Amino acid sequence: MFERLATFFKALFNSVLGRMENPQMMLEQTYKDLNDNVLQVRQAVAQAIASEKQLELQLQQNKDNVETWQNRATMAVSKGNDDLARQALQRKQQYMQAVTQLETQLQTQKQATSNLRQKLTELEAELQKAYTKKQLLIARDKAAEATSKANEILSKTSATGALNVIENMENKVLEKELKAQALAEIASDDLDKQFKNYEGRSDIENELLELKKQVSSDIAITVKEPQLLENSHKDKADGQD
Repeated sequence: MFERLATFFKALFNSVLGRMENPQMMLEQTYKDLNDNVLQVRQAVAQAIASEKQLELQLQQNKDNVETWQNRATMAVSKGNDDLARQALQRKQQYMQAVTQLETQLQTQKQATSNLRQKLTELEAELQKAYTKKQLLIARDKAAEATSKANEILSKTSATGALNVIENMENKVLEKELKAQALAEIASDDLDKQFKNYEGRSDIENELLELKKQVSSDIAITVKEPQLLENSHKDKADGQD
């Protein structure tokens, strides 16, 4: 019976792997069921041991009764009471029959208890194997789940695509930098032009002033020369008079 039970445990634990929806949960539940069964077998072994102890106690009590009634029969004979001795011997035989039956029953119970102990040891070994396998499978399942999630993320996230995005952003940033630099250069050129216009106008104004001075000087000279000639002529006329 226990060999079939152990085989059933193995088959149950292994068959779970083929129909797992949540491997970790199923493994934990299956191991719990196996452990519960082992606990039940352990309780059965404890009960068998208790029955064996009880039979041993009953056997010893009956052996003590055999000795007691043997002593009583001897006492009755010594007192010359054969009738009482016969009754004591009859009672002794009853206890002896019980002793014989109990010895046979005890021997059978000891063999059953021994078998139960051996099967319990085997089941506990199977339970330990199941625990080790459970832990290993849970670890493998967690690793597979983590790998699956990582692969899922990788399938949605392309390094090339990310680099392309970064490259595009780099180009946009560079374009903005160039634009800002161009605007700065344009602003600088405008400022230079404004100052150059001022400088150019200043040169023209200076040149214009110089030209005006020169023209004014020429006009003054031109006006002054006729007056000098006129005065010279007057001076000559006065001298002749």
